[in-house]
Amino acid sequence: MTVSTFNKLAREYESKYFGIDTYKPHLDRLLTELKSHQKKVLDIACGPGNIMDYLAKTRPDLELVGIDLAEHMLELARRNVPSAQFKIKDCREMGDLGTKFDAAIFSFGLNYLSSDDVIRFFNSLNANLSQSGLLYLSSITGNPEGSGLSTSSSGERVFQFYRTPEQIVELIEAAGYSILYTAKLSSPDNASDKTEDLVTIARRKSIQS
Repeated sequence: MTVSTFNKLAREYESKYFGIDTYKPHLDRLLTELKSHQKKVLDIACGPGNIMDYLAKTRPDLELVGIDLAEHMLELARRNVPSAQFKIKDCREMGDLGTKFDAAIFSFGLNYLSSDDVIRFFNSLNANLSQSGLLYLSSITGNPEGSGLSTSSSGERVFQFYRTPEQIVELIEAAGYSILYTAKLSSPDNASDKTEDLVTIARRKSIQS
């Protein structure tokens, strides 16, 4: 999916997916892992800010930063979560974001990344996440043989990379994380395709000196 497609679908995406009731219990689990002094949270490919909106209302002391490549998505996110900061960034090349985050969220972005892109993503993430930082990652799962172009409800053609839950966990562990929590759940009723989703919460392993 190109940036222009995300820009084109920004308002439709906001209207369809802003409600995240299905995922709130799992985000609450992430918040229980965050200590009171840990406040810096990065939302990668944040879209219209749906997760950040929930976090800001649930724990107003959090210092939230959202990144996305689609400017129209960020325009919506700025409106929806005015207390947060937003930057145009590629999840594969985030650069130095100026601080080390206590937690990062990557919600349904993995299935747009090839194997090489996944490596670049984790390298970039690890440069910005604190030692022992937390990662909340949710993704569509599926048979890798089903990867390919699919058509969105608006007729846009998108490429989806499917991975099994076991493969997703292996990718996270290979990037230097310990798995704290996983949950498999059916996709929300408003999803374009009925799939099984995987939510994973992991902690970055400390580098021993």
